[in-house]
Amino acid sequence: MAAQRASHKAVRIGVIALVTLAIGATLGFLPLSSYSFSPGDAIAVRGEIAVPGEMNLSSQGSILMTDVILMQLTPITWLMDQFDSSVSIYPAADVFGGSSPSKLVQLQLGQMADSKTAAVLAAYNFAHRPYTLTPGATIATVTSKADSRLKPGDLIVAIDGATVKTVAGAVAAVRDAASKVRLTILREGASVGKPVKVEITATKYYLDGRMVLGVGLQQGYSVTLGVPVRISTGEIGGPSAGLAFTLGVLQAMGVITVAHSARFAATGTIDYAGNVGDVGGVRQKAIAVGRHGATLFLVPPQEVGAARSAKEQNLKIVGVSSLRGAIDYLVAHSLISLKLPR
Repeated sequence: MAAQRASHKAVRIGVIALVTLAIGATLGFLPLSSYSFSPGDAIAVRGEIAVPGEMNLSSQGSILMTDVILMQLTPITWLMDQFDSSVSIYPAADVFGGSSPSKLVQLQLGQMADSKTAAVLAAYNFAHRPYTLTPGATIATVTSKADSRLKPGDLIVAIDGATVKTVAGAVAAVRDAASKVRLTILREGASVGKPVKVEITATKYYLDGRMVLGVGLQQGYSVTLGVPVRISTGEIGGPSAGLAFTLGVLQAMGVITVAHSARFAATGTIDYAGNVGDVGGVRQKAIAVGRHGATLFLVPPQEVGAARSAKEQNLKIVGVSSLRGAIDYLVAHSLISLKLPR
């Protein structure tokens, strides 16, 4: 009898232990309101950029672009990340601000589209190549109630047949339009410099007592080139590859030639004039390019400290504030040669 009671007690203890383990396992995978930044990939931009008639670049060295991996944490992954010095952890508010994850994705995809256009124009300006700009209102974000055909990066250039060149003009035209609004849009195709014209009739809806289309707008431009440039980025978002893209476009155009043994990386936003701007996650990016064999990392000047904090022993960190500054440094250290038309 005593043995039977002991057996029942053992069964109860075993069941309690299993239930406790199950609860612990479940809690361990519940999402936290914290996110991690960890080193991503580093790839040669020459494989992502195509210019019709470009020379064979296989004998040249590599210009690397890089990214970071953003991941929502669970108790288990949070604990694991405490032992990984390459990871930084931030509260959701620091990552998204007042936005949401879905809106951030939309915004970053739009930023990537703008970054590719800016990179091509910065390269064309540097090389003194001609192009045509069409101003308009760029769609930055799209709400769930907006017409599903509207995409981040679309440039609105006319509303109900009337030309639109600014955000203010677009807002006024939408406000004064009927419930159905005919939008003329220039949408980037597979290549920068060859926009596709799209006509969409969208329906407004009520929000806070007014009729809206459900899109966020910012000033933008569409560019038309004699020779379109293709930059493949997949689902990668954000503007931080601007400087790397610009150098890659110049390499594809034959304006710069990368020394065969050179392997360097670059990060930073770029504008049409070639100014380099601040980006995030630079410590993780330095780790990523160091792991992929880069010996030099060009970063915005204000990010030099963050990049050096990665302590990649064989990686030199150099701050550059402009495309011209980056090219001057690369030429001076025999990493590239420069050929400009006279």
